Amino acid sequence: MLEYPDAAVVVLRETQHLVPQFHQYVARLRARGRVVKRGDQLIVYRVDSTVPEGPVRVTDTTHFVFTSN
Repeated sequence: MLEYPDAAVVVLRETQHLVPQFHQYVARLRARGRVVKRGDQLIVYRVDSTVPEGPVRVTDTTHFVFTSN
């Protein structure tokens, strides 16, 4: 089984204009416990970058940054 580092930060960029605030909460819930990487889709967000770079496991301590187009 592959081991992935824990994500310190995940930056999510909107894929649609004017996304409701509620979707940020849902994206956090869907990501928790998963391995994500740049380009992955979460609801109406796309993973723009991660710290550290590459595939990372999202934990309860992962900080999310939400950006718009």
